[in-house]
Amino acid sequence: MPLRSIFVVILMVIGVYYALQAPFYALLVYLAYAYFRPEYWLWINVVPPNFSFITAAYVVLFSLLSGQRFVMNNRIALIFAFLVHSFISTLLSNYFTYGWVYWMDFFKSTIMTYFIIILVTDFTKFRLVLLIMALFIGVEGAKQGWVYLLTAPGSAVNLNGQAILGDNNGTALGMLMLVPVIALLAQTTQHRWSRYGFWFLLIGVLYRSLSTHSRGGFLACMALGGTYLLRSRQRWRVLLGIAVVVALVLPALPEKFWDRMHTIQTYDDEETKDSSIQGRLHFWSVAVDMANAHPLLGIGYNCYNAAYNTYDFSQGKYRQNRAVHSSYFGVLAELGYVGATLYGLIILSALQSCRRVHKLAGKHPTLLALSQSATALETSFVVFLVGGAFLSYQYKELVWHFIVFTIVLEEIAKRYVLAAEGAEGELADVAVIGAAVSTMDERA
Repeated sequence: MPLRSIFVVILMVIGVYYALQAPFYALLVYLAYAYFRPEYWLWINVVPPNFSFITAAYVVLFSLLSGQRFVMNNRIALIFAFLVHSFISTLLSNYFTYGWVYWMDFFKSTIMTYFIIILVTDFTKFRLVLLIMALFIGVEGAKQGWVYLLTAPGSAVNLNGQAILGDNNGTALGMLMLVPVIALLAQTTQHRWSRYGFWFLLIGVLYRSLSTHSRGGFLACMALGGTYLLRSRQRWRVLLGIAVVVALVLPALPEKFWDRMHTIQTYDDEETKDSSIQGRLHFWSVAVDMANAHPLLGIGYNCYNAAYNTYDFSQGKYRQNRAVHSSYFGVLAELGYVGATLYGLIILSALQSCRRVHKLAGKHPTLLALSQSATALETSFVVFLVGGAFLSYQYKELVWHFIVFTIVLEEIAKRYVLAAEGAEGELADVAVIGAAVSTMDERA
């Protein structure tokens, strides 16, 4: 059996063992599989059929039998309202057959994101979920990034995308959304060796994103650095860190990369215009036409590709069955103005949660880890808002996980602040944050 298969079997055995202990560990197994997708990585697939579905069903059943407390608030209700709206939109769509399969996947992933909310109840669990994300998405990406950086930095090769992230553009955006998470793990660890390991991982992930030559990814990368610089209390230290990373990464990028980035500012020059940018402007116009034709429900969940030929007023100039290449215009076309409003409120509420955590944790210096977590999630959302403007990323499971992370973090912050103010006797010591981090490192 190939080494890759042996490695995956060992991980599965360990995961199943811990999954039997508690619903939270079963959730971690589900997330690890969702992020890694070993069947796309293995030469011989050793993963049982429907492993993801079986794990998800086990999480739900185990939670019900263990008497897990279910929660509901305005933000959760907003997410379920979006789910219901997308269901009605797809059910009444002219492209029902095309969109229904995709909506069912979205339904399943939304249910599992809800279980993240109810099972991640303290900072230890929150950080462990982020660690699973960093390892099962980031390690493979960082490996490719470092190999490319060390062996062929001057070539113009675009590496393959990752299963959960999509093509090169999707990989660029996903990797950049992961960078703040890895930085947070480095900031909150208690061990020097793990801190160095996280920074090593971060550089590989960052270069992996840039190696895709994605222009949207490049803009998102600039937004990443700018947001960190503005949000940090230690701006000179952050500026130094950015300078070190830039010194390591940018000189290795080939001339073809910079030639491609240069087309960002020349899209309207008839002599140098880039057809893909002109195409995006056309795809967005088509999306508006779709929304105007179906303002309430849109054309159906993820149905832009199927409906494109019907609404294409260019008479096939940009080929057929094209993608919308924008998260915003994608939601607008597929779910109408109502769906787009719900989506915007969900993203806005996620950013507001980060702000509220900053405000809550700012009152207590011992809760710095919570403030750092809010900065990381907020930065990831800024990356998505910039990169997602040029990419159909609106339904990606990764994005929705970040959304529920903000819900989880705010609830944790409220409890710890109450503890710091002596409102809950069992949590009266605010050093619980540091203890949680230490426990987390020992388990990792």
